Amino acid sequence: SIVIQVGQCGNQVGRSFWDLALREHAHWNKAGLFDEPLNTFFRNVDSKGNDLPVDTGKRKIRSLKARAVLVDMEEGVVSELLHSPLGEVFDHRQLITDVSGSGNNWAVGYK
Repeated sequence: SIVIQVGQCGNQVGRSFWDLALREHAHWNKAGLFDEPLNTFFRNVDSKGNDLPVDTGKRKIRSLKARAVLVDMEEGVVSELLHSPLGEVFDHRQLITDVSGSGNNWAVGYK
């Protein structure tokens, strides 16, 4: 699965989703193992960003990266997410933003 978050609302809802997904999994997976349910929305990566195999729940969680793409015409909401405690779950390669924003002018996004 890949979650695609678009616009201010999509990214704010996505922020709540990722927070809930992590808290719920932490509640049920006390051993901190990377298993199939966690693999649905996250990648387990090493220090170089390479994916680690799932190993049917036998491998410890190293570093989680969300399976997501964040899209917004303004970088404000995405920037807030990156500077929050959830920020380490996202990689700069997963972001599509524009500095100028659309100012509620949808034609700017159409260019």
